[in-house]
Amino acid sequence: MKVWKAKTKLEIRFNGYEFKIKPGDKFLFADDVFNLLAENIKSSFEQTHSVLPPFYRGEPLEGKTLLVIAQAAIGDALCMTPALREIKKKYPTMTLNVTISGRARPVLEGLPYIDNLLPMPVPLKEVVKADYIVKAVEMVNTPQFDNLSLIDYYLWKLYIYKSEKEIPDIVVDEAVLNEMKEIFDKIREASGGKKILLFHYLASSIHRTLPPRLLKELENLIWDEYVPVVCSLPEEDITVETALDVYGIRAANLSVFMKNIQYLIASVALSDAVITADTATLHIAAGFEKPTVLISGPIDAELRAGNYPTVIPISPNYKGQSCVSPCMRHATAEPCIEAQIKKQFYSPCIESIPPKVIYSALKDAELLSQKNYEKPQKCIVCDFSGKIPLFEVINNSRVFECPSCGLQFVYPMKVMDYEKAYEREHRDLLIFTNISYESYLSTEEENVEIERWSRLPRFNVLLPILSQIPKGRLLDVGCSTGFFMLIARNLGFEVYGTEASEKAAKIAKDKFKLNVVQALSFDELPEEYQKPYDIITAFEVIEHVYEPVKFLSDIYSLLKERGILILSCPPFYKFENIAKGYRKYKWWNGDYPPNHVTRWKPWSLHYALKKVGFDEVYIFTEPLIPGTVLEGITPFGFELKLSDDKIVNVASDITKVIILESFKSLYLNSRLLGNFQYAIAVKGRSDINFEELIKKSIKFSAVEIIWGR
Repeated sequence: MKVWKAKTKLEIRFNGYEFKIKPGDKFLFADDVFNLLAENIKSSFEQTHSVLPPFYRGEPLEGKTLLVIAQAAIGDALCMTPALREIKKKYPTMTLNVTISGRARPVLEGLPYIDNLLPMPVPLKEVVKADYIVKAVEMVNTPQFDNLSLIDYYLWKLYIYKSEKEIPDIVVDEAVLNEMKEIFDKIREASGGKKILLFHYLASSIHRTLPPRLLKELENLIWDEYVPVVCSLPEEDITVETALDVYGIRAANLSVFMKNIQYLIASVALSDAVITADTATLHIAAGFEKPTVLISGPIDAELRAGNYPTVIPISPNYKGQSCVSPCMRHATAEPCIEAQIKKQFYSPCIESIPPKVIYSALKDAELLSQKNYEKPQKCIVCDFSGKIPLFEVINNSRVFECPSCGLQFVYPMKVMDYEKAYEREHRDLLIFTNISYESYLSTEEENVEIERWSRLPRFNVLLPILSQIPKGRLLDVGCSTGFFMLIARNLGFEVYGTEASEKAAKIAKDKFKLNVVQALSFDELPEEYQKPYDIITAFEVIEHVYEPVKFLSDIYSLLKERGILILSCPPFYKFENIAKGYRKYKWWNGDYPPNHVTRWKPWSLHYALKKVGFDEVYIFTEPLIPGTVLEGITPFGFELKLSDDKIVNVASDITKVIILESFKSLYLNSRLLGNFQYAIAVKGRSDINFEELIKKSIKFSAVEIIWGR
């Protein structure tokens, strides 16, 4: 920000305001706002020095004046409102002044907690009236702005940190609302009473805009329930009608009625649900608590929607030639680099999101918007009774998180029929979430299977452990086609297996001559399988089980004294989740119901195992392996300035190599950052030093995975 003094008399329309300026008038400009001036107007100003009020640092504001200096797009201005509302609530006798662009001013006008709305640039005489100022301009590409949600950014700026209600306040023009209501009523009547879905596929930047084809594909999924409408502001795009015609989209195009932002606000208020790539529309919909889906590829959708209780953010799981989503590039004047490489207009990461995921997210957003719904009375593991908060809604199921043991679980419980996993009912869902159940049905000869599965990190890490466990009877629960049983048999164990899928069990029995029985519970086991075991394994089973404590208790009963359980499940704190925080609404790797009905933190798993009677419990993961690091971070290229002032461009591929090389010590020593979480539990006391054995197993496995034998 700089203060500029007018050298001549000026009458200009700029940034949505009319300015009548006399020589000597001083204005405080945000730098990017000053750069918007025409060159001949810039020359009419000269930079001058003036003393500004101090920056606000959280001081008491009773009887004081605070000036929030913002330029702000419409969406940004809406996101300011929770922080502005809360600070005025905290200090009701303060005077709260806000500078804003003319374009965004309408969404702040009429809010009772803002005392004065001032233009940007702001006259210096208004600035010096303030006791404190808050600078909230030139935010994009600053690390704080880029790594906080917009709501959190403004709360942080104003030292509020937590708002009672973290959704924007929306001012509705009643005259505009009544005007648009007539149109919406006619659409509902013509559609036979269908609900209205507002689909805003345009964004402020090309690389965040949704392909119109996506609306056509969604239309086929929603048509029985929704009629879609498009409400684009006049300055956004003039090709909407053409796009609808080209793709044969039946949506009602109401863009011609969108005279200004108040018409979009009214349209969102009158709609039943919203799907959007545009963040202004997102913030309006969130303020009205509408069921909303935000689709975002380049920017992490959670950063824009994480504060909103009725919004489902969808991010792709895309790895391209030039990027990994989200690339976190805010704005481009042309298609993104990846799109240019592929010779297309729309961003490939967005195009990779299947319409069925978006449709499912829409149904989930409807569930999120319900005020009254069935809640669990107690935790299914630790029996905590009290308020168990909702964590997320995904795939038409609610996931709750126990505040006592940390377990996440689905309620009401839904479990997948794994025979139907191979049928059309679940196939599309499994394919686009990277679950390849059918691949398990494709098996090689025994020696090839042993070699193939032994090389996988999730089994490779167990080989040193299995070598130190006395050989005896081993039961593999959920054994699939018997690939681990082959490894165990090769190591000298007497192996048995249970499997829910008839097809997989048949392959294990017929092809590999393994002792496998099809069973969905331990009660269904034949007498031969009811005898005690020295070791029981259950890999990626517990997350599918709707009564996990009973499942573990049954295993405990089947073990001999000093018997050992080895189980695995997806880790809550793998590197990707540590790097980005646990991301909700992940539509990949199958970590959602009905496929997974529980999620286990290390201490949740530890507690459950101790609860059923195990004396010793050890939690660890497979080694952190190189590729998974890049699932948690997006390396960027950079410019390196040498001592002789030469500039060297360091490509992102080189950055990746540097990162991966630097992490090698972590690969050998990380205990909890890998992609599969394990528990070793002992019934009674063991003579084996499992702590030391686990450390060595991680080291040996990491060395072999990274550098080979």
